Amino acid sequence: MKMNKWILAGTALTGVFAAHGALAQSTATQEVETVKEIVVKGSKRGAGPIDKETGTKSKSTIGQDFISTQSAGQTIAETLNVLPGVNFTSNDPYGSSGGDIFVRGLDNSRVSLTFDGVQLNDAGNYAIYTNQQMDPELISSASVLTMATDIDSMSASATGGTVNYTTRKAADEFGVLTNLSVGDFNYKRIFALLDTGKVGPWGTKAFLAASYQKYDTFTDEPANLGDPTLEKKQVNFSIYQPVLDNGSYMSLSGHYNENRNRFIFSQNEATLNANGFYYNSAGPANVNPSNTGNLRFKSKWNLTDKLTFTADANYQYVLANGGGTSTLTETTGRIGSWTNANFKNFDANKDGVISSTALTIYNPNTTHTDRIGFQSSAIYRFNDQHTLRVNYSADRGRTTQTGEGTFVNADGSPKDVFGAKDDASIGLYGRDGSMYQRRDRYSKANVDVLSFEYRGSFFDDKLFVTIGARDQQMVRHLHQKCYSSVTGTGSSSPFCTTQAPAAVNADGSVTFTDVSGAFIRPYNTKVKFAKTLPSFGATYKVSDHGQVFVSYTENLSSPKTDQYYAITLLNGKTQVANPLPETTKGIEGGYRYNASNLTASFAVWTKDYNNRIVSSYDTATDTYFDRNVGKVKMNGWEGSFAFKPVENLSLLGGVTYTDSEVQSDLPQAKVTVAKGTDNVGDTLYIPTKGKKLVEVPEWMFNYGGTYDISKELSLTLIGKYVGERFVSDVNDAKSPRYTVWNGSLRYYVPFFKQGSFLQLNAINMFDEKYYGNLTTVSNTKLLATPSGTTIRTAQTPSYNVGAPRTVMLTLSTKF
Repeated sequence: MKMNKWILAGTALTGVFAAHGALAQSTATQEVETVKEIVVKGSKRGAGPIDKETGTKSKSTIGQDFISTQSAGQTIAETLNVLPGVNFTSNDPYGSSGGDIFVRGLDNSRVSLTFDGVQLNDAGNYAIYTNQQMDPELISSASVLTMATDIDSMSASATGGTVNYTTRKAADEFGVLTNLSVGDFNYKRIFALLDTGKVGPWGTKAFLAASYQKYDTFTDEPANLGDPTLEKKQVNFSIYQPVLDNGSYMSLSGHYNENRNRFIFSQNEATLNANGFYYNSAGPANVNPSNTGNLRFKSKWNLTDKLTFTADANYQYVLANGGGTSTLTETTGRIGSWTNANFKNFDANKDGVISSTALTIYNPNTTHTDRIGFQSSAIYRFNDQHTLRVNYSADRGRTTQTGEGTFVNADGSPKDVFGAKDDASIGLYGRDGSMYQRRDRYSKANVDVLSFEYRGSFFDDKLFVTIGARDQQMVRHLHQKCYSSVTGTGSSSPFCTTQAPAAVNADGSVTFTDVSGAFIRPYNTKVKFAKTLPSFGATYKVSDHGQVFVSYTENLSSPKTDQYYAITLLNGKTQVANPLPETTKGIEGGYRYNASNLTASFAVWTKDYNNRIVSSYDTATDTYFDRNVGKVKMNGWEGSFAFKPVENLSLLGGVTYTDSEVQSDLPQAKVTVAKGTDNVGDTLYIPTKGKKLVEVPEWMFNYGGTYDISKELSLTLIGKYVGERFVSDVNDAKSPRYTVWNGSLRYYVPFFKQGSFLQLNAINMFDEKYYGNLTTVSNTKLLATPSGTTIRTAQTPSYNVGAPRTVMLTLSTKF
């Protein structure tokens, strides 16, 4: 384990941001949520870190005052772990290695993540990359909508709810804030923010912020396996311009982030037992670089006292890969899985020798995405009680996925973390002068959402109702430029070559000299999904402090890009996996109590999860495809409270219960040998019917609070209990339960400007050893029919271990 001494230096930001407004969600959603709902007595602020909510759906929100108590530089996903229904498992204590987020039992590819209303899920596979999020000091608030998405969201994947965070506005007054933090594992971070204040004749205001952090992995790597350093650079800016002196405005914000990470690989239990609990097998080329950025334009135009128009637009840029190596043998031309005649008996590395020894090459899958989005709304207020809005949103993603390989340096590290994508001089070139590619494909993802929503108050504002519908459409255009194996592995292992096929088979597939198997030629395809999704919600004020609420929502997640690059042949025709979109129908109801010293809520929910997509055996093509395998029934309940018994003490607690049941078995293979009662040609099934979803704990608890020891000194403790989670689809193995405590001790420094503080953070303060992220399998024990025919051999799950106790120190000042 690597340590460094705590050093007192630098600065950090605090709750000063809480006073500033936020550029929240889409401009339209922010606007209509200011319309009178069922406002119970008391301020918006709760008795603890979670804001009071009054809407028709379960939604939890935290503000900058709580965010600032967490470790500096931490991903916002980790901070949201305090909210009911949320489970985030981080791959390192400071957040740069990513992690998995679940909301009410559904994983991050089924949860929509938005940043000021901008859709951040990957355009192809909907993954959430939690290590690429905005610096936490700039986040005004973050919320989780656990049942649905905003009506105007551009999301194509929100069957599991929505996570949204919002940027602070620039301050009205000039100011400088800086932040310097140090901690275990050689952690160093500096953050600086400049507010211009209002300048010029039109009251223009802006901010500019930048940060840099660097630290080592917490894991134990064998010698000579590379640099364990994780590094991140980030720049943000925002310009805010009021217009027309009637509440109208325009804003332009920008964000750019660079991560240079090294993988922390999951390990099976045998490997951990043999090499130590914090063992990491990553090598010098197992890097995880990313360059991401966006520009966000937001505007609101109050055309009359009743009519408001909003228009938001954004551009996003992504360049990222997962590193990795393969081998090239010059005598055979074999590269990784395939033989490429372009390299056979060819001196690829120009060393004067045709080598029969396999040469290591850096072999990344690099993704480059350019994406634009647009959201517009017309909002009409008939009066204080009735509002109607109509929205149109569009998202256009253009993604190239390539794999320009290079040779590695002498120490095994890549010559460039993005291979030869931007530097052709280091590429691998064959006999005909063409550059080697691991993969080469291009896709478009077009999402269009047309929606409307009515909001109305009745019975002296005791009853509040929302009725809405969103017509969601998605069109994918896919262009596979390489050859795909007829076994259906074209998504993960295409064959990219310039050599001509040696023969064309009767079924239309082609074969190559020295290459085993048959292939499908490069192809284009197009798929389209459309569905109208209704929603309804209501709240009723039953007392000065209490309200009941109920909602019904439908959501849709379109299939991912990879699911259309896994193709095969059937009766001489190309078969593209074409699963239906996953959909959910959810109902929830509950009760909220909001008073000055106590806020509490309780919700019961049920969700039908239809057309679940998994990789399973396809009986028609005799191979594995991503396909729909039926339904999952999900239900649960959540309860939470925040209580302030005395002025200097705030307590919080929460419980989440989640139950799931898979409704069908999973096709596995056909019997090839008659045995006992099993017949040749029978389809065998993995017995998943009646089982629970993997990775989903039945029970979770949150607890903790803040104690103001004195005017200058405060202590915050937050605990999280996560119950057992199944690691196999047939539920024959579990990951152990665990509890992690995080704490912060803050001292407001009297000899700096008011609001400056010194803060000590402890992550996993009781040094719990636990498994965080899980890599699950179908079964961990042999599956066989009653007569002994093997259905599936035993599989081995693997685990990312949680980080050990980690301590960091931050000094915060402002000028």
